[in-house]
Amino acid sequence: MRPSARQFGIVAGFTLLGLLLLANALVTRRRLDVQVQNAERALHSRQVQVAMEDAESTLKDAETGQRGYILTGDPSYLAPYNRATSEIGPRIDELERLNSDNPAQQANIRELRKLTREKMDELAQTIALYRSGDADQARKVVLSDRGLLIMDKLRELFARMRKEEIRLDGDRDAIYRQSVRMSALSIWLASLAALLGTIALAYFIVHERTLREKHAHQLRVSEEWFRTTLSSIGDAVIATDREGNVIFLNAQAEKLTGSTLDAARGKRIDEVFPIFSEVTGNAAEDPVKKVMEQGAIVGLANHTVLQKSDGTLIPIEDSAAPIRDDRGDLAGVVLVFRDVTAGRKAQEAMRRTEKLAAAARLSATVAHEINNPLAAVVNLLFIAKHSPGVPDAVVEHIAQAEYELDRVAHITRQTLGFYRESGARERIDIPDLIESALRLYSNKISAKGIQIEREFDHCAPVEGNLGELRQAISNVLANAIDAVNQNGAISVAARTISEGEEGMVEFIVADDGPGISAEHMERIFEPFFTTKKDVGTGLGLWATKSIVERYGGSISVHARQDGSAPRGASFAIRLPCAAQVEGGAPSGKAD
Repeated sequence: MRPSARQFGIVAGFTLLGLLLLANALVTRRRLDVQVQNAERALHSRQVQVAMEDAESTLKDAETGQRGYILTGDPSYLAPYNRATSEIGPRIDELERLNSDNPAQQANIRELRKLTREKMDELAQTIALYRSGDADQARKVVLSDRGLLIMDKLRELFARMRKEEIRLDGDRDAIYRQSVRMSALSIWLASLAALLGTIALAYFIVHERTLREKHAHQLRVSEEWFRTTLSSIGDAVIATDREGNVIFLNAQAEKLTGSTLDAARGKRIDEVFPIFSEVTGNAAEDPVKKVMEQGAIVGLANHTVLQKSDGTLIPIEDSAAPIRDDRGDLAGVVLVFRDVTAGRKAQEAMRRTEKLAAAARLSATVAHEINNPLAAVVNLLFIAKHSPGVPDAVVEHIAQAEYELDRVAHITRQTLGFYRESGARERIDIPDLIESALRLYSNKISAKGIQIEREFDHCAPVEGNLGELRQAISNVLANAIDAVNQNGAISVAARTISEGEEGMVEFIVADDGPGISAEHMERIFEPFFTTKKDVGTGLGLWATKSIVERYGGSISVHARQDGSAPRGASFAIRLPCAAQVEGGAPSGKAD
């Protein structure tokens, strides 16, 4: 080809490429403008949803404040109600403004205003009744179906509005995604056109050797980019060749496996990435081998754990995918996995919360049902106790039974929410309370031949509810009695220590049983956690901790030391001493 023709071809090629890129730039700009508009519409839908959530939350806060005030009479509970009174109108106005272009939602907002006025009127009515001294009528209004029906209508309305916004959000999101795809397509077309034009023009400009050097350089840059990208992502990545030998680990994979890239390179995948079933402990199926056999993406089975180089096990989730060369042949496998320990803990915490909520509902129902037969039992015990000719030993047992029935009645009142500790506190002598609890378990102690070692120093009285503190101390003593073997020993100590303004009374129960393992120590006060599989509910120590902390105290557990080896467990309860009363001995005993 003559030089003039070659030059003309180069100029024509550059001109055509420039025009093509200019046209594509204009199209891309237009697509980006559309994409921005669609993104703003999608954001608007989310703003509407947030505004609905705020309005609904404000109404719930108002109802919560009203209920708290009616049940307790404490004006501080009205803070949420007062805030809601001033905030609910502006929140609905904001909703109306955000939905000014949506006739369906405008109709829903008009209905929302009407129901909101009805709900706020109902709340204001009950509060006014309570303030005027007619507490019974106020509670009667609260317990009626009126407020519930209004809230049900409000919830249904919010759900309908939310459904409409979710539909709009979905439509707008789909449009936005389509615009993103079109923008990406424009960019890809421009890039492809530029690449093709560059390759075609480079043929006329550079020598074949220069082209090879350029391609080699591009390949090195691409590989470095690939390596840098994989090293920077949050998930762990391991790549192998077709024989299953490791060729790459990123930083996260090095952290989770405990092996460095230099140490792992060339090793079999099962040496660097040993995985097992969390349920059976058996080795899990090799994902690399499975991908090589199937030629498709595979995932790990549920409950799979990875053994690090130091022997520790961590739960993981992962997937394995084939790596193919430019001819489509299988060149290796890439594993992408992550540590799911935090997610497991969050799921477990949610399950415990759900179990506690169910237990609370069940306990309230049970407490309500046992109140009447409980009163009958108390009356029968009273009659039996005062019947003529009853032996003194039987009278003593009946008195002990009355104490325990009183504790049961206290628990039912707590469960139903009709009991308030502030009205039932008294000054209690801890040693007397301990002796009372020991007498309760005297038959069980005698049957197991348990030796009780007492060490009671001078103890100041504590202030609290007798039934609650007896429950807390009895729970700890019962656990110690269950823990020791036949003819075992339990040490019970009480003393006053210098801590805080008034000092603390420390109550210690130590047994010589098998003790508590290290992994159980961290969970011993969790609800529903128990090592007594057949008889334990897992609520005793949790309830004890709740009672003690409610009085400003603390409870702790330690391995009991016997020489150089731990033996048994030691529980320590600390409660604040009662404030000193002039000339006052304790006003209540726990015998």
